[in-house]
Amino acid sequence: MNYEEIKKEIQDIFRDVFDDPELEIDDQTAAGNMPRWDSLNHVILISGIEKKYGIKFDLDDMLNTRTVSDICHAVIRLSGKR
Repeated sequence: MNYEEIKKEIQDIFRDVFDDPELEIDDQTAAGNMPRWDSLNHVILISGIEKKYGIKFDLDDMLNTRTVSDICHAVIRLSGKR
């Protein structure tokens, strides 16, 4: 599983969480540039990603993943720990 594959797969999770079937994400998609990406939706987003990949984000991971790029890198790192 590589970075681009993960980004493509998590786009569906973003679309579900933000209820926007047309949503396109990129590396710079971030909580700061998506008004609906608040703390509650962040938890829902991370939960969906954890389920998809069978991984578990710890508190530091949750707090430090604020962009799509951060999330993809965390998935790669945490998948290697399984």
